[in-house]
Amino acid sequence: MKLKEFIDNLNQFVKEHPETAEFLVVSANDDEGSGFTPIHYTLTVGNYNEYGCNFTEDLEANAVCVN
Repeated sequence: MKLKEFIDNLNQFVKEHPETAEFLVVSANDDEGSGFTPIHYTLTVGNYNEYGCNFTEDLEANAVCVN
């Protein structure tokens, strides 16, 4: 998913459910819902590829990490 689509989805969601704007944001630890973790950090720009993610070195940025 691209960041623009993510933002559009968030905006639409809050428009439909305005009370959720004050809710805590969590992320699922896996696709089965075995656990959840609150999101603590702001967005970070970095590089993502088939070998993993690098958000600390000066590589060509192509991704945004949300947690």
